[in-house]
Amino acid sequence: MKKYAAILGALVMALALPVSAFAWVSPTGDVKAPTVTYEAPSGVEVKAAAACNGTGTLTITPEESVKASNAEVPEGFTEVASFRIESTGDVEPPYQFSYNLGAEYANAEVTVYVDHEGEAENEVVTKTASSDGTITFTTDALSIHTIVAKKADGVVNTDAGSTSPQTGLNTSAVAAGTVCVAVAAGAVYVARKKVSE
Repeated sequence: MKKYAAILGALVMALALPVSAFAWVSPTGDVKAPTVTYEAPSGVEVKAAAACNGTGTLTITPEESVKASNAEVPEGFTEVASFRIESTGDVEPPYQFSYNLGAEYANAEVTVYVDHEGEAENEVVTKTASSDGTITFTTDALSIHTIVAKKADGVVNTDAGSTSPQTGLNTSAVAAGTVCVAVAAGAVYVARKKVSE
């Protein structure tokens, strides 16, 4: 009977291990731009979100006629969309961004050309989209973003990692702690068994 209880306990602990979720995650901060869903001229429905700290406001505006001055469309990539991110009032960097390109771009190679319009040096952010087509990144200045992407060739590789953006909880550390507790419980069981013999 004790063996069955031990197996059941081990099974319960194994099922209690946290797992990472690969889904749309809105950036966190005191100031959040309203999430924008935009049907781009490329035919892709893009969901965009931004956040930072401060007391002002952030806005995300889809742009059809403007793109980042440093934007390129490498061979095999498609220009997906461009967005202008602006603020009013008191906002503080870093600025967090999240773009969802949809399941069509799951695990895609995504490049975001970031044009800071002279306020900082332009950037090129290269990411691999998560399994739902989401990328996240951070910059220190507001800007114009032009997104280009190359669909995945069926290779599963995600950008989401094991850190939850909402809580900052590293699920790997929790999993390691759970394993340590299970090992300690096993050691106590063995020690008690030896004492009772």
